Amino acid sequence: MCERHFPEASSKHPWVVQFYHPLVQKAHDAKDGYEQLAAAVEGAKVGAVDCKENQEFCVSQGIRDVPTTRIISSGRGRDFDGEYTKEALQSFIHESVQRYKDMDEALKCDAKGLFSDGMKDSTIALCTSNFPPPLEPLPWLVSFYEKGDLNKDKTMRKAMNKMADKFGNNPPKKVDAKNKKTLKLRVGGVDCSHKSNDCEKLGVTTLPSVRFYSTWAEPAVFDSFFDSDEVKQFADARLKDKPKAEKIEALKADMPDKSGKAEEL
Repeated sequence: MCERHFPEASSKHPWVVQFYHPLVQKAHDAKDGYEQLAAAVEGAKVGAVDCKENQEFCVSQGIRDVPTTRIISSGRGRDFDGEYTKEALQSFIHESVQRYKDMDEALKCDAKGLFSDGMKDSTIALCTSNFPPPLEPLPWLVSFYEKGDLNKDKTMRKAMNKMADKFGNNPPKKVDAKNKKTLKLRVGGVDCSHKSNDCEKLGVTTLPSVRFYSTWAEPAVFDSFFDSDEVKQFADARLKDKPKAEKIEALKADMPDKSGKAEEL
């Protein structure tokens, strides 16, 4: 696999991907267990990326050591940490798939409000009973609104879906949709007029209201008049506050190449 042939966030299947370097002994030690997994795994697809041939891509994926084995599902990733046996890898996959199912279950909401069309609405309907939504690996931009005024409802739906599209979201049931932009954050909406939603419990007393939820900071509130361009600027500013990732150091090979010299990635 390589950057051009890599699982997209819209992929229907979980993918297990190993990042390796052919001149690193640990990658060779892990080879048999990983190949046994590939021959036996069910419910997921299996691939591998050669970090000698795909240096920049491995750096962009945050690979600090090889082999790194990662399960990827709907744009979410989780790394394996254990012995490279078929049994340990299978257990990791089973646990991860179940974890992702639980996260998806937490997003199910019967109070669809303005965002009930899974083929057209890129904004996800959220319920206060399952709040906040899972924040791994991406933050959320959430609009709290009151349904009832047709003109305002139409404007709100259009504005939130437009913003969701700009940040790389796809309608959840449009599984064959291609992301034209990198998915930076997820966009959701809570219908506070629905009887099952208790927005006051979340401290939301003014509607419409927009909040930004992330793992790196307390929820941030957009406290100006609702305008899609200004809300996008608010979200962009919060994304810039995200702590910068550690600089990835070059992977060092510990086996000689054909010339007899050890290589450095």
